[in-house]
Amino acid sequence: MKFSLRPETDTDEPFLRRLFVAGRRDEFAASGMPDAQIEMLLAQQFNLQRSHYRAAYPDADWSVVEHRGEPVGRLYLARAMDGRHLVDIAVMPQWQGKGLGAALLDRVLADAQAAGRPVHLSVRPYNPARRLYLRKGFVETGTTGADVAMTWKPVS
Repeated sequence: MKFSLRPETDTDEPFLRRLFVAGRRDEFAASGMPDAQIEMLLAQQFNLQRSHYRAAYPDADWSVVEHRGEPVGRLYLARAMDGRHLVDIAVMPQWQGKGLGAALLDRVLADAQAAGRPVHLSVRPYNPARRLYLRKGFVETGTTGADVAMTWKPVS
């Protein structure tokens, strides 16, 4: 899987909004709300998530994932002395199930292994990515609100 990472810029916001909506629309559509209300809620959720991530992880790497120069996802990774925190990994629906998420995760884990640091993340219990994390060696360590906390430890 050939992909590249580049730093996120302000001009990426329209793509990042589309990515967010693509990943969350089904959750809201199941509620039966009118489309206009769903769009408004998703816009608010995008802004809130973006603000929260920036406040909670001010020094994180905010990366756009590209395939042949086209944005296809995002990878947000915070590096700290106590380990790496996978803040967010997301790919457009048409890229899901094709190995891109696994390849991105492999890159994160290789970096953490080289640094001798664990990787921490939180994931919704129903998120299909949870199975990928388990296959890659993450273990569930508890819950954080509605999410499952998971940790991967480097091989000594």
